[in-house]
Amino acid sequence: MNIPEINKVYNYFDDGKIRESRRMSVTITDIVLFNLMDEEILSLWKEEVKDCCWLYAEETDFFIIGDLKISDNRIEKIVFVRTKNNGWFSLGYWGGELDVDGSLMALLKN
Repeated sequence: MNIPEINKVYNYFDDGKIRESRRMSVTITDIVLFNLMDEEILSLWKEEVKDCCWLYAEETDFFIIGDLKISDNRIEKIVFVRTKNNGWFSLGYWGGELDVDGSLMALLKN
């Protein structure tokens, strides 16, 4: 399974666009089981699944919480959920793809 590790830094690609200009880093701060997630995030997830049915999986086992480094003095809290292709994409305004196994960076380098 491609579950990220807490306290590890991963590459993140804004809007899922695999370009250097869209790459930022995200530090994973928590992994929350589906049945333990708060109602606010669950509601947001359900809405995103409905609105972006081509992207988000209809079921997710975990919510991956991370700190996205926007700049040296700006961090945004983001939440990743499963995608239809078993990847991780964040919810809301800072929607982007998490590169857990380095495969997206490999694409960027080719």
